[in-house]
Amino acid sequence: MPSSILTRTFLWLPLVLALAACGGGDDTAGGGGDGSSGGEDDEWSDWDDDEEPEVESHHGAIEALGISGPDQPWADMSHEDREWYMVGKVLPIMKEMFAEHDADRWGSGYGCDTCHGENGPEVEYEMPPMSSYKVPQPGSQAWTSMEGIFGETVTFMAETVTPTMGTLLGIDDYTCFHCHPRAE
Repeated sequence: MPSSILTRTFLWLPLVLALAACGGGDDTAGGGGDGSSGGEDDEWSDWDDDEEPEVESHHGAIEALGISGPDQPWADMSHEDREWYMVGKVLPIMKEMFAEHDADRWGSGYGCDTCHGENGPEVEYEMPPMSSYKVPQPGSQAWTSMEGIFGETVTFMAETVTPTMGTLLGIDDYTCFHCHPRAE
């Protein structure tokens, strides 16, 4: 089986399994699938209908997909394999991380253009996009100033985003300059 098919299967399998676990779109009143109303003669008799069910959240993409590198080196992947990998693994994980960091800012509207810029398709998703925030050299006076202004964001990027992206892409020396242009 070609690696691109394996990669696509690997990326979409958790989604298919999650949807299957939901049980489909049965809209019967009792939720029993057999048309039962949730009375004493079904399997739900121990649940008080007035009681709210307890729901445990596992956040989704990070747990389902895991933070690990691609099956083959990023540099060896075809454009199509990279696209499938980015859409099927990197985007959902990074979207979740950013939303957990700042739901007001990143809870919706996070997509390919968030990192690649609005002209991503025209420049074949080349990184870093020139429209992205320009980052000064670490340790410089400008870096210290940036930390003073955007401290929480700088820490999030340095401690969470950069190492996660490095792992997801299988790049050991991943830095902020993979995603951001250097400030002059």
